[in-house]
Amino acid sequence: MPDQRLVAAPVFILSPIRSGSTLLRCLLGSHPGVHAPHELHLGGLTVNVDDEFTDLAVRTLGLGREDLEHLLWDRLLHRQLTEAGKTVLVEKSPGNVFIWQRLVDCWPDARYIVLRRHPVAIADSIRRAGDATDLAEAAVTVDKFATALDEAAAYVPASISVTYEQLTAEPEATCKALCEYIGIPWEPAMLDYGRHDHGPFVYGIGDWSPQIASGRIQDATPPPADADVPPLLKPWCEKWGYPT
Repeated sequence: MPDQRLVAAPVFILSPIRSGSTLLRCLLGSHPGVHAPHELHLGGLTVNVDDEFTDLAVRTLGLGREDLEHLLWDRLLHRQLTEAGKTVLVEKSPGNVFIWQRLVDCWPDARYIVLRRHPVAIADSIRRAGDATDLAEAAVTVDKFATALDEAAAYVPASISVTYEQLTAEPEATCKALCEYIGIPWEPAMLDYGRHDHGPFVYGIGDWSPQIASGRIQDATPPPADADVPPLLKPWCEKWGYPT
């Protein structure tokens, strides 16, 4: 079945929430050959087989429920890519880190961009977004995503790693490397993402902050200088190379 995919080699961004994936998808989506829609949340697109006769019919075709879901996912990506008239599709839902094995099974030739950010900065962004009351509560979410991300990064067939800090400090060099990895020519217009239509910036399908809506690459917001690093995040800061 995977050799029959309509979209043979999509690109998936694997990252925690609040790590700059919306900026990254906007930069990539500003390339004339790339379509990078808002978060599609593929893991939530499921298929139900409601009765025994439908189950028999599907099994007789040699398909299971996950096979049907993969067909749905692939068709959705193909629809988006066709309507956009582009050749490469980039999908950036943070939930991808929890379904990476399904993505590998569905698209064996998919490419992956692993995006990390200072763990305390992620936690602070979660707190400032109103999704946690303090850094300690946000750290639980960061730990969950970081664990899944590193597991995925160790097993996906092919990937390139970048950091949010690298993306904002050296956008041209970073985007050039990503273009080379994806197999598309570098386009300087990618850096001026505000000149392109990236759809609505709405809570639930990506970043919705004034910073992303500004259309300009801005410096990465550092972790709060006076913050006590939550114990859950100290190992991640060390592992990912961030000083505490």
